[in-house]
Amino acid sequence: MGNKIISLILILLAITTAMEICYAARDQSPKAVEKWVKYLKYPSNEKLTKLHFFCHHLRGATAVTIVRAATTAASPTYFGLMDVRDDPLTVGPAESSQRVGYAQGISAAASLEEVSSYDLFTYVFTSRKYNGSTLAVLGSCPLFAPSCEAAVVGGTGVFRLARGWVTARIYYLNFTTGKASLEVNVVALHY
Repeated sequence: MGNKIISLILILLAITTAMEICYAARDQSPKAVEKWVKYLKYPSNEKLTKLHFFCHHLRGATAVTIVRAATTAASPTYFGLMDVRDDPLTVGPAESSQRVGYAQGISAAASLEEVSSYDLFTYVFTSRKYNGSTLAVLGSCPLFAPSCEAAVVGGTGVFRLARGWVTARIYYLNFTTGKASLEVNVVALHY
């Protein structure tokens, strides 16, 4: 009888913990992700690095359209539009704040259902101890979501063999000027 009660308690504890982890994984806000990190277990020889910066996007200057499908103009989601980008990364929300690198890569409107950007890019860091290091990022970001999450799928330099995730939220958006700023949080495991 005692073993059955202990087994039942352990099962309930495992289910409760799993539910907390799943709930935290659904909420992509920086606070929820921070809570989720506490559950993460990783080998002691790996490093956990957290970064916070802003990414500035300016259509026509740092982001240029390279492909527009024949049906893009008729699509409410801009499906088939592809941009190449070289967006500056800064410490603060102002474009004039200290530059820490660039987001270089490709963004494509790849959803027929919502305005969403499928992004494949590299954060190229140019300052301090991360100078010359990169993080490769891949993911999809619905434009009107409160925040979005993408995967860190690799890295170089300080971030060799990196894996992790990026959460981003729109800090500033102006459709008329084509300017946008994203607040970005990165959690990366690396050696």
